[in-house]
Amino acid sequence: MMVKRALLFPGQGSQYVGMGKDLFIKYPIAKETFQEANDAMNVDLTKLMFEGGITELTRTEYAQPAILAVGMAMFRVYKEVVGTDINYMTGHSLGEITALTCAGSIPFASAIRIVHRRGELMREAAAIGGGAMAAVNELGVSEVEAICASVSSIHKGGAEIVVVSNINSEDQVVISGHKGALSEAAERLTKRGAIVIPLQVSAPFHSPLMAPAAVQFAEELSKYTFSPLQYPVISSVTAKLYASSDEIAKVLTEQLTAPVQWVAVLQYLRENGVSEAAELGPRTVLKKLAHHTAGMKVFAFDHGPDAEQLLSESKVAKEEYPLDFIIQCVSIATCTRNRNWDSEAYAKGVITPYRNVQKMLYQLQQSGDQVTWAHMEQAYAMLLSVLKTKQVPEVEQLSRLERLLAEYGLQENFGQRSPIGVLNS
Repeated sequence: MMVKRALLFPGQGSQYVGMGKDLFIKYPIAKETFQEANDAMNVDLTKLMFEGGITELTRTEYAQPAILAVGMAMFRVYKEVVGTDINYMTGHSLGEITALTCAGSIPFASAIRIVHRRGELMREAAAIGGGAMAAVNELGVSEVEAICASVSSIHKGGAEIVVVSNINSEDQVVISGHKGALSEAAERLTKRGAIVIPLQVSAPFHSPLMAPAAVQFAEELSKYTFSPLQYPVISSVTAKLYASSDEIAKVLTEQLTAPVQWVAVLQYLRENGVSEAAELGPRTVLKKLAHHTAGMKVFAFDHGPDAEQLLSESKVAKEEYPLDFIIQCVSIATCTRNRNWDSEAYAKGVITPYRNVQKMLYQLQQSGDQVTWAHMEQAYAMLLSVLKTKQVPEVEQLSRLERLLAEYGLQENFGQRSPIGVLNS
């Protein structure tokens, strides 16, 4: 029976000085990733991550791109070394942007710039003051929500609010709001037996008070075009799969004011058969939050023993895949009639991915290296992009793809990326 796997990406707060340094030393692909991040920001982000200090690294406009860069580096290493199937991706707050980037919808350099701007907007909101956040432990979410609603309805005639902003686990939620309302809610929650821990932030993230920053972030996102998703991604806002990349700007904007539904995300994974997950990013935050999720084992890439177990799959589970499959993908892409005369769209959706796969195929043929699952997925993603961009009728697309997968017995392998779902994106 095939094991279903998910990749989890953490959010802000997981940063620390030295993060990613081992990857940088051991893996050329990680070193390249960090250099891409440096170039995208025009800042020596790598030096800041490796040498600190922690005060500057913790500044939200630096912490967010740094965490994203580590997540992307780990993802590329994971794909290069392990190459096993990935059924779902998801991320906690900022981590959702990392997931969308690893799923191919946001170019890495663009993602670095997006989260840098996101961090600036959050810092500016923090500078305004008047807001606070606190972690609430040992009390159920429904009771916390009820107390927050009660306080918001009476505090200063409703002029101040406090809301649940993160549902992290069965025994931990985070609340955000005006300082006065939050303080009163904390007192009531403590009387009910909760352990309330103020967080060292000065803005109420994931609450309605972030609406001005959300408006500006929406303007920033409007500058970008998002590509079709190459893997299923679950939003931490809706706890549902993205239906298409068209939803990205809207959902990421909502994320600044809406609560993080992490418990619902983990529930979705379990209900859909995921039994293993890898946390890709600094520290082990998401592994700890998943300790109540029965039937799902989470390995944290930043934890030495876990990383060894994840990477050992390359020795015991890696299969040899057929080079002919890649050749067939290239052949179908070449022979398919084009119905799209938009030169810009054609260059992006056909020429670029086709040339990348053609180069990959040539290198494999010359080197004689083993074909990995990452190679297979790149070829298949290219073919999907070409068929869609060339505006091949959907019935014809489905027929071609079904025949191809059936010929190589790969229906189950690509089952989580249904051609219909991709084509409608």
